Amino acid sequence: MTAGNVPATRWRLRVCYTKTGRPRFISHLDFIRLFERTARRVGLPLSYSEGFSPAPRIAYGWPLPVGLSGMAEYVDVELSSRVTPEEVVARLNRALPEGIQARDARYISPHGPSLMSEFDTGSYVAHLPAAGRDLEEWRAAATRLLSRPKLEVTRERGGPAGRGGPAERGGPAGRGGGGPGVQVKVVDARPLIRRLEVKELSPDGRVVVLMELALGDKGAGRPDEVAGLLVAELAGEGVSVTRPEGMMVARLGLRRESAART
Repeated sequence: MTAGNVPATRWRLRVCYTKTGRPRFISHLDFIRLFERTARRVGLPLSYSEGFSPAPRIAYGWPLPVGLSGMAEYVDVELSSRVTPEEVVARLNRALPEGIQARDARYISPHGPSLMSEFDTGSYVAHLPAAGRDLEEWRAAATRLLSRPKLEVTRERGGPAGRGGPAERGGPAGRGGGGPGVQVKVVDARPLIRRLEVKELSPDGRVVVLMELALGDKGAGRPDEVAGLLVAELAGEGVSVTRPEGMMVARLGLRRESAART
């Protein structure tokens, strides 16, 4: 609040950025630190929270899993004075590391919904080794997979390193493993898959798979798990999930499923 209890004007700017190359291995927490440090360094007029430890009012979208490229990620930045979106993009790009680039920015209502609540679906493209199978075999495997009423995967959380589940680490799921401080949970991945389409075989011998996966309070789909399920279905190994070797995945963007259906 300003003098006389008049609310200060705040400008809410939504920045779209890409995260590719080496920075895709930066964790979400490290990206938050990097972005806030960059925003201060380039002199953006950031709006701060009140209280004993003021923090910049910056909201981040759904975390991008470590190792994935992001082609259209979002962050909302509240400013205390208006700067043109073009100027904000130019300033950020002068200081952000190679592999992270602001694409564009636009002002949105400061009273609108939170960034996380505006999106409930992530779109991904995965490139998987074709394993000597033709396109029709891959498509048949995807059809069989989607026809299953339940697709159980095992996720682990915690442990000494605080790392994610087996599918994240490339190890097998469903063995009940674990260890000190590790929490094991069985998740039905089927409701989290909104689209699974085998598109084509690329010239480098990879199969291109498009996925749309749910993001929300009831769970978030993981592209590495879905790819593992697809590979296992193709090989006739049931639903024992491992992260396919040589897999490359990128998140193409975020959208709201309910809005797409209206």
